[in-house]
Amino acid sequence: MSLTKYKQKRNFGDTPEPEGENVKENLFRFVVQRHDATRLHYDFRLELDGVLKSWAVPKGPSMNPEDKRLAVEVEDHPVNYADFFGIIPEGNYGAGTVDIWDHGVYFPVNEDLEKITEKEALKALKKGELKIFLKGENLEGGFVLVRLANDEKNWLLIKHKDAFCDYSRYDIEKIKPVEPFDARKAADIKKEPKKQVSKDDDVEVHTANLSKPVKKKGKPELTNLDKIYWPDEKITKGELIDYYDSVSKYILPYLKGRPLSLKRNPNGIKGQSFFQKDAGDHAPDWVTTAEIHSESNDKMIDYLVCNDKNSLLYIANLGCIELNPWNSTVKNLDNPDYIVIDIDPSDKNTFDDVIDVALATKEVLDQAGIDGFCKTSGSTGLHVYIPFNKKYSYDEAKEFANIIAIMVNEKLPNITTLERSLSKRKKNQIYLDYLQNRIGQTLACAYSVRPKPGATVSTPLEWTEVKHGLDFHDFTIRNTLARIKKKGDLFKGVLGKGISLEDALKKLEEAQHS
Repeated sequence: MSLTKYKQKRNFGDTPEPEGENVKENLFRFVVQRHDATRLHYDFRLELDGVLKSWAVPKGPSMNPEDKRLAVEVEDHPVNYADFFGIIPEGNYGAGTVDIWDHGVYFPVNEDLEKITEKEALKALKKGELKIFLKGENLEGGFVLVRLANDEKNWLLIKHKDAFCDYSRYDIEKIKPVEPFDARKAADIKKEPKKQVSKDDDVEVHTANLSKPVKKKGKPELTNLDKIYWPDEKITKGELIDYYDSVSKYILPYLKGRPLSLKRNPNGIKGQSFFQKDAGDHAPDWVTTAEIHSESNDKMIDYLVCNDKNSLLYIANLGCIELNPWNSTVKNLDNPDYIVIDIDPSDKNTFDDVIDVALATKEVLDQAGIDGFCKTSGSTGLHVYIPFNKKYSYDEAKEFANIIAIMVNEKLPNITTLERSLSKRKKNQIYLDYLQNRIGQTLACAYSVRPKPGATVSTPLEWTEVKHGLDFHDFTIRNTLARIKKKGDLFKGVLGKGISLEDALKKLEEAQHS
């Protein structure tokens, strides 16, 4: 029953949200607010203990009992927040438009659906299962809030099976808010809010439940070190692990704090491979894991997070030849550290074609006043990275990457395309994949080995090396460490200051008109 966190996150001189105070009399009101912030979600609030107990529901409540909606518990809100709708201005926590999607009254109930007291409801909430009966305009009937096991913030909001159920495919966006915000009332607001994220905003959009290691130190059990992973080159699993051990201090900055999508090749490059995201359940207690909600299948996925050398060796011992981290960290999921242009050739293209596209990309970046960083993919493509330093959202990253891709395509229309569908592409076209800049997308990181012939490595390059005759086969686990010692980490600028998107767009616009 505290509004301290609520008040700490807000500047009431700049946001129209109510400052609010605790109240003594409970009228058992509920409200569901449609919050179009960084990403659209719905805030579910119950008046209880003098405040509004609050959950962010990414997909919104459903009247279909088969839908189990993730509900992320957030800070308590003042009771008079139930009447708030309008625009939270740019630069404020939760910036965006708030509508009242539904409101009404509720009462807490027990297993027999009999009304219980507020005190009993608070006990039920503390235990992690609160049953309620709602009487609103869009929502009606019994619901239950169930906290996930061993989890402080993540709950499920589920409709009870009763006479009010709707077993059809429930689409909340087709149901109008009971009090939509009228944009005309915002005429006196100087700046229209952009869909941007503040440092704390991702708690209501994408959250990561970080599980810190129980032990400070752990040592992986390394197994089957003599197993052959590259039959033609006679390179073993042990040699792969030795490589990651030797380059650990160089590769770890590109892995630390990031969810990993594991691609496992337990029988080497010619054996069956498979992706494994939900790997945290089987990890030793000294490895960091992070539970993250997957929007595609509406479930929590337990990712591994590689924060130290022993975790790296543990992951390599699982048969993970390559390492595929997110573009963002678990502490700031919605704001990538960099964007990438993935230059993805067809079978008909030469590597010199790929180099031409990379150089055309550099020309565009030069026009924008941006330092880009190029690396081999470890296979037939090249990757060009641009530092963002968590300044912008994934949507902004994707749109900017799209602009760059369009300009590169204009320079090389005969050999490049933005067409994603293989069946619709010409056979000799290189795909400018800007869609890698979406949350959850991954690429092999710098210094990652690839499960390709020759044990090639995704290797950072000097731009002077990006010229015809460059051969990605020349960079392998047998020479990468010596190269790093000679040239240093050529990729460290990717995690640097970050560009000014506004300045870059202005320069590109000027270049287009010059």
